[in-house]
Amino acid sequence: MCAMTLQLTSRQSNILAFIRERLEQSGEVPTLEEIGQAMGIPSVSAVLKHVRSLEAKGRLVIEPNRTRGIRLVQETDPLAADTLELPLIGRVAAGEPIFSESRVERSLRVSRWLFRLKPDYLVRVVGDSMRDEGILDGDLVAVHATPIARHGQVVAARVAGDRFTIKRLYWKGDVIRLLPNSPGYQPIDPDPTEDFAIEGLFAGLVRGS
Repeated sequence: MCAMTLQLTSRQSNILAFIRERLEQSGEVPTLEEIGQAMGIPSVSAVLKHVRSLEAKGRLVIEPNRTRGIRLVQETDPLAADTLELPLIGRVAAGEPIFSESRVERSLRVSRWLFRLKPDYLVRVVGDSMRDEGILDGDLVAVHATPIARHGQVVAARVAGDRFTIKRLYWKGDVIRLLPNSPGYQPIDPDPTEDFAIEGLFAGLVRGS
């Protein structure tokens, strides 16, 4: 059996555009006769055939026994299922939650397939201390928000209240260190008397945004 294509013909696209235009201008959909006049189709039955094809392709619904019985269907963005809209978080003040509405610089829509974990927000990398992990200065790192992390995972951490950093977590017994992966950088040893928190796990990155 041959599957019906959901792609519209040129004539169907023109009819759908006309219906939308009339709905926006006058608040009501056109009749089949009005569609025929606008499209240069003299036969109402031919217009109905096109409209039924649009209904079969999910673009509208025909409501029987009504002169203006066409109802447009809210279209779904075909890319929506494959994308996520993520907030880009700016600088964080001491004591302030990392994910705060006041910190959101803007939102970006990105492919969900870029990430190994479900991301909750993006932060911009400053510096190249994780260069050998493939995380470069200016990259947008996606963070899966969680306070739980294991030894060896790349984490997003808050150090000394307002310092936000991406590092590999070393956690053996009572020893916690944040390890860079680039020559010339030293590990960070969180001061137990200062504010330190695991804010999330590295979920992936976006480059060039």
